Amino acid sequence: MGARMRLWPNELCSCRPPYHDRMSVAEFVSQASDLHECRAGTELFARPEIQEFFQRVTGPDAAIAELAAPVESGDVFRAGMAAFLCGAMVERGGSAAGAAEVVLPVMKSELLRARELMAETAAEDEVFERAPDLVRAHHTLPFVLLAAMTTLSRDEQARKRVRADSEVVELVAELEGRYETLYYVREVLSLLDGREILLADPRNRRAFLLGLTGVRNVMYHFFALAQDALLQHAGPGYLAAEPTDPAAVRYATNDGLTEEERQAARNLIDHQRFGFHYPGVKDGAPAPALFFPGSAAFSEVPVIGGVPTLFLDERSVNAQWSPTNMYPVLHEALKAQVTLRELSPSEVEARFAALG
Repeated sequence: MGARMRLWPNELCSCRPPYHDRMSVAEFVSQASDLHECRAGTELFARPEIQEFFQRVTGPDAAIAELAAPVESGDVFRAGMAAFLCGAMVERGGSAAGAAEVVLPVMKSELLRARELMAETAAEDEVFERAPDLVRAHHTLPFVLLAAMTTLSRDEQARKRVRADSEVVELVAELEGRYETLYYVREVLSLLDGREILLADPRNRRAFLLGLTGVRNVMYHFFALAQDALLQHAGPGYLAAEPTDPAAVRYATNDGLTEEERQAARNLIDHQRFGFHYPGVKDGAPAPALFFPGSAAFSEVPVIGGVPTLFLDERSVNAQWSPTNMYPVLHEALKAQVTLRELSPSEVEARFAALG
């Protein structure tokens, strides 16, 4: 995602009125915005009240805390832009969890207003006269969505909360065609967070339980992360697997990638080091069945004993893919990872008994 929020005093004009003429940021956000202000967007940040706020605030978390109350009760446009500033504070090192508590309720309320606005057929000026908050929400929503992406990309628990709100999920899908950033929000909400998958190796009577965080809902992304985790745990040559490509693994995790690395990743081609298969049975014993496609969604993985399960074997199909096509980076702060725990011999035998 290309857009980044970096608003800080040295990026704003520094003109300020005498102290006795200035109002607090809370007072400023509570005052009604007009249509000209809404259409001017980020020009709001050149206002003396915002300038003074940035000059005196002691740090990003203090800024988020001070903006929380005005955002909850202020003018729709100004509160939305204040929520955007909370996202900017996260970019400066503030708490993503703290900002999410401020930003995400604003996102939902403005999405509801945006849905209502879609039913309007009159000119914007006329709608503003009748229902100004609908127009205010429309103009500030793109900025609120950027702040939402900033928090959601860093906060797994926030993603889970939003994902569990079916109304928000429906609004995102419904309004995606009107607000570009909703595509990225939808993709972030489709990430595999807190999910588990069992990889069982019948040949060597081993099994591994992998936990997923921030993984895209396409199995190629999981394969890229899982095969590296497997080789790090089991050691080189496990199931005759080749070493993984460090550049491909870094791109899959998106952990501290530089802009040069992102550009170079356009030419990356990754491939499977292991065979990932549907679970099967041969001669009464667990055995790998058909090759499981990397283009599949996680929901297509067979569930056995309540756990999504695939079988491991030596690679028999030379499947390869372009990481930038299969799982392009959504946001520079969004990291993907898998954790791995090898099951004990008794756990493994219990799993294979259930499979067989």
